[in-house]
Amino acid sequence: MTTLDVKKLTSSNSDWEMNQYTLLSKVKEWESNFRKNRLYPHLNESIELNNKLEEILQENLESKWWLEKETRPRRVNNGYVVYEKAKQVSNQLNQLLTFVAWALKLNRPVMQEGLILRDFTENNMKISELDNDANYKGKGYFSLIDNKKLVVNIYLYDMKWDWQDNEPVQSLKINLMRSTPLLLLDKGVEELMADFVNYSQPLYRPVAYMISNEFDFSYDETILPLAGELLLKEIMS
Repeated sequence: MTTLDVKKLTSSNSDWEMNQYTLLSKVKEWESNFRKNRLYPHLNESIELNNKLEEILQENLESKWWLEKETRPRRVNNGYVVYEKAKQVSNQLNQLLTFVAWALKLNRPVMQEGLILRDFTENNMKISELDNDANYKGKGYFSLIDNKKLVVNIYLYDMKWDWQDNEPVQSLKINLMRSTPLLLLDKGVEELMADFVNYSQPLYRPVAYMISNEFDFSYDETILPLAGELLLKEIMS
């Protein structure tokens, strides 16, 4: 979830100039992290901001159309009358919509940069299953190499279900079980996983995956979160 308070940034009594500085600083922070190959949580924050701004824009366009009708001068007793309250609200709404349009234009190129990095990295990661005879894939193990620390990590994953906007949403709870330096590894990753599954775990006939990558990007902010996304797609396919 984004650390930006979008509701506060778009309130009717906002200091729009200060809000621009606040948002500009945050978007620059996201851009800087993307260019250092650090995706999360920055990409999720950028996407969430975009979605909330689009919702605000959609919700207020109809109000703008109605208020524009209300603020048109009307002829009364050979004179023209403008409803001042409606005009005031219309001016506030115009300020809001101007800010939202500016914010969307500012954020979208940076968000797109993060999405391109995410897709490129994920498309170059490979996942393979150790044994496809497992009965249940919602809980098991996966291995992932940290190319910066030169270790292979083995994780326990557990798929969780939740509800969001009346729709079921799946996620993975991931816990590190073992880290082995590659220099001390006298066997392949597949053999390491087979031994771990056979002798070092309490689950009955668990599924085990191996996720490979050749990147030295930030492990905690890019590689591990993307491995989790890739694994969830594989489980749900």
